[in-house]
Amino acid sequence: MNSLTFRLLEVFQEVVDGGSVTAASNALALSQPTVSLQLKKLSTIVGLPLLEHFNGKVHMTEAGEAVYRCAQEVLSSQATLRSQIQALQGMETGSLKLAAVTTAKYIAPPLLSAFCKAHPNIDVHFTVGNREQIAQRLKQNRDDIYIFSQPPEDPIVQAEPFLDNNLVVIAPGDYTGPDRCTLHDLVNEKFLLREHGSGTRKAVDEFCTRAGFTFRDPMIIESNEAIRLSVASGLGLAILSEHTLAQVSSNDIKILRVDGFPLSSSWHVVTRKNRPLSLAATAFAQSLLNKTPA
Repeated sequence: MNSLTFRLLEVFQEVVDGGSVTAASNALALSQPTVSLQLKKLSTIVGLPLLEHFNGKVHMTEAGEAVYRCAQEVLSSQATLRSQIQALQGMETGSLKLAAVTTAKYIAPPLLSAFCKAHPNIDVHFTVGNREQIAQRLKQNRDDIYIFSQPPEDPIVQAEPFLDNNLVVIAPGDYTGPDRCTLHDLVNEKFLLREHGSGTRKAVDEFCTRAGFTFRDPMIIESNEAIRLSVASGLGLAILSEHTLAQVSSNDIKILRVDGFPLSSSWHVVTRKNRPLSLAATAFAQSLLNKTPA
């Protein structure tokens, strides 16, 4: 394939990741006409359209997805080589692309902060999204490392637990209903649940299936913070990770003693087996795995 360059692949990757020519031009410090010209050149080289616009958003064609996978592999290998050469030269630089599910934002920043202080010259890109969004990024090979509580089941995925993630049943601080009970004793209580697709909801649904329990008319809220505040204000009960309660007053939230809880799970460091990790990404993964589970 003639004239296919690192720069063309980099521009295409930034357009896809940023969702627009404008975002790519800002990220790469290029003019928008230059980015558009690079895209046109790449499409001409491939011989097929790579992008299409639908409802104001950029979407990859099948050919675009193939080129994007190539860009990820080539640029990742290039970054790995660069960091290895720099390490040999005694320079600790490089980049780290980290993506985490929303609940992990309570644990990732302190870990990332400690790592950045120890490695100040490493360029870090940190993305947070719901489980479906981060699973899609993993599928597209967009990041070095992912943090999941419920890793996708895929033979190309490598997942290693590094920290406990227990789910508990919580109630308002002034709650006087059933406690030291089973989930069935709470069947008449209003529950506030995460949306389908979140890791927390997946774990809760699996537990309820095993227990033969069904929530009655639950309220769906797509944010841990909103659920926590709603419980504190008396809207109902919820099942959340203990990590989301770390900075909450015990007067606002009460953890109920329910049979089968806390639900035990773990946070996992997730990588793709076919993606070579840079020295920076390898060091960060190792820093997580060296942590003692809570």
